[in-house]
This record gives sequence, C-alpha cells and structure tokens, in this order.
Amino acid sequence: MSGTTIKDVARVAQVSVGTASMALNSKPGVNEETRERVLKIAQQLNYKPNPYARYLTRKKTNIIGLVVTDITNPFFGNMIDIIQQDLGSHGYDIMLGISRGSITEEKKIIQKFIDMHVDGVIAVPSHNFTSDTLHYQELQKLNIPLCFITSYYPGIEAPCVMTDLSEGSYRLTKYLLENGHQSIVYLVGNLAAPVSNLRVDGYISAFRDAHLTYQPEWIVTADVTLQGGYSATEQILSQFKPDAIITVNDFMAMGVLKSLKEHHILVPQDISVAGYDDLIYSSMLETPLTTVKQPLEQICQRTVSIFLKQLTDLETVTEKFLLKPSLIIRSSSCPHSL
Repeated sequence: MSGTTIKDVARVAQVSVGTASMALNSKPGVNEETRERVLKIAQQLNYKPNPYARYLTRKKTNIIGLVVTDITNPFFGNMIDIIQQDLGSHGYDIMLGISRGSITEEKKIIQKFIDMHVDGVIAVPSHNFTSDTLHYQELQKLNIPLCFITSYYPGIEAPCVMTDLSEGSYRLTKYLLENGHQSIVYLVGNLAAPVSNLRVDGYISAFRDAHLTYQPEWIVTADVTLQGGYSATEQILSQFKPDAIITVNDFMAMGVLKSLKEHHILVPQDISVAGYDDLIYSSMLETPLTTVKQPLEQICQRTVSIFLKQLTDLETVTEKFLLKPSLIIRSSSCPHSL
C-alpha cells in the first residue's frame, strides 16, 4: 500500500495518532502489547515516515544536501557513492544537487536545500570562481552546518577536506622537468578558483626550483571536461608542439589523448601527457595515464567525520585539511629526447 499515513496506522491499530507516533518512535508511555501491534500494522501497511513531518516535530530531517559539479566525471560518481554509504551508516540520506559548474545552478540548489530543511550541506564548489557567495552565507546565518570537499570558496569560514593540490602539481611538473621536458603546457580551469590556482602554484614552483623559466602562454584555461581538454589541445597544436601537456583532471587528459591520436602524434614519444585524480580506468586506457592520485576514499571519510561532528557536537570547525597526493607514473609519459 502506498501513501499510507500515520493516521491510517492509528485507525487500523485502533489507537490515537499520538499513541501510534509514540510507539513508532520508541517513546515511553505505551505498553508493549500496543507497541508491537502498531509496529506490525505499520509494516503490513508499508508505512514510511514523512521526513518533513518529522522535521516539524523534531526539527530534523536526517537528510544532508550534497552538491557536486559534474556526474559525467567518474571522480564525482565515486565521491557520491562513498559519502552516501558513510552517511547512510549513521542514519542519514543525501539529497543530490548537480551544479554543472554554474554559479546560478549552485545558488538554486542551495536554496532548495534550505527550503527542504536539510540538516547540513557538503559541497564541491564550482570551478567557475565567484565572489558572490551570499547563498553560503545564508546557510551559515541559518546555522546549517557546511563542509566543503576538494576545494573551497575564499571568504567562507567553513571546513574543507581536500588533496594538497599544489604539492601534487609540483611533484608531477618536477618529474617531467627532471626527465628533459621543457615546454610543459598546463590545461586548467578558472585561474581565480583555488581548484586551479593552487595547482598552478605548484607548477610554477617546480620551474622555479629547477631554475627554469616557463612561458605564461603555457598555462591555458579551458573547460575542465573531456571536450575542454580536446578543444584546448586542438588550439595548442595550431600554434606549436609542446614537450608535454598536463591537465587538472584525468577527464581532460582523455580529451588531450583523443586530439593527439587524431593528429597522429605519438604519446609519449612525441608528447607526454599527464592528468590528475587517478580515475579507476586511467590505468586501463590504450595508453595508461600518468597522473596524480587523490586519496578520494580518505577525503570522503574525513569529510563525513568532520561534518558529523559539526552536527552532533555543534563544533565550529573552519580548518582546511590537506591530504597527501601520490604521483602515479604510467606509459603516457617518458624521458624527453632533445
């Protein structure tokens, strides 16, 4: 039976709605025989508590809003799965919002979460930087716990769990420089966003520490998608042929590989290619991808742990927790021949 209400359960059990509610919520004041009868009838009628009715009485829905930017990228699909499992083990469900990197969409999602009385929000910030963060400020004014994951918005005092993006890019660039690559193109998103500018900081630091000079035009902004990687590579090849192309995620790197193959450019013999994330199938590509591994499971578990502490202990946490990346070298890169 669908659409069963607590009134239906109370009527069939021949008790008041108040008694049915106390029995279903394990409250005192109901004898054991009545409690068992109510629970049995609720099961027979397939009664499901209304989370919003529950909110009116308990001021809690046990629903957490989760914002991600792009579910076509398997990185975020894995993230959703891990977070959902971790929160589920603590009795919480997720309400998913997909911003597609749009600030406008992100604002709509946050407002929907507020309207639906979520208990808190975990968010992947848009890779398109904005100084307009009133939607997150509104969350905080309403005392709705917030935790960022993989990146953050400067100016919003909230915890964030992420990889040390700068360190990962530094190690990748250093490896390429030490193997004879000089002209290394970096495909990034909006440079004002931490998810891009932190990586670029690591890239520049590697050149500086190697006492080498990079050219500003080697840092190329593009959509952080497979198509973005493909289109940016087409543009680069129309101007010059670099020694290596690296990207801010593996998805973009796959677009790079596609473009190079169409131009009959050999990887890594002609151009080395590297990504960031270490997606589950990055090692299974025709040319297995050199990349920087983000410890996604640890990131998600740490995020949920910090987030639950905010919910239960009402702690004010604002730190940024940086987890260590790992350099994964595969056959899409090799020493460069001069």
